[in-house]
Amino acid sequence: MKKTNYKNNIVKKPWGFEYLAYENDEVGIWCLNIEKDQKTSMHCHPKKTTGLILLDGIAEVSFLGDKRIIKGPDKVMIRRGLFHSTKSLSNKALILEIETPKDKHDLVRLNDSYG
Repeated sequence: MKKTNYKNNIVKKPWGFEYLAYENDEVGIWCLNIEKDQKTSMHCHPKKTTGLILLDGIAEVSFLGDKRIIKGPDKVMIRRGLFHSTKSLSNKALILEIETPKDKHDLVRLNDSYG
């Protein structure tokens, strides 16, 4: 499988955009900009642990049976295999997403509002 180089690229998403802020052999740190009332898909990462740090705004982190409202600089740790989605409740939500191990293809989508 060909590896994509995300360095110096803004990756446009239906909910906003993301870019790779830092990476080494073990961790990837992404900056996510989620626009008002937009959200990521309900998804999980079977092989990696994810940490979210809300830098600016208000967001709702949803799980299959629960949800949590976070305000900057709140943080949320998401264990491997836990389905989650993040929605911006303010004009934008600026989030640092820390993933270990780094593997952009470690993703299982349950549903996606954007198809």
